[in-house]
Amino acid sequence: MPELLARLGELGLVGIVKIDGEREHKPWTVVISGQRLGGASIRCDGNSLGDCLRSAVVLLRERYPDELALD
Repeated sequence: MPELLARLGELGLVGIVKIDGEREHKPWTVVISGQRLGGASIRCDGNSLGDCLRSAVVLLRERYPDELALD
């Protein structure tokens, strides 16, 4: 995960990871935003951090295939 967040920073993006112990379902949240996304953001809620990160990367690649190299 630190590598992914570092890569997002290199791309000029902001990555936020949150665990909300008060939520019974889908306590993990990953949000990715930044000027490169034109004011848009990606948000994924889930039951595991890994699932949220994978979903966020898939959405980034789908929406911005030519802009973002996350390999």
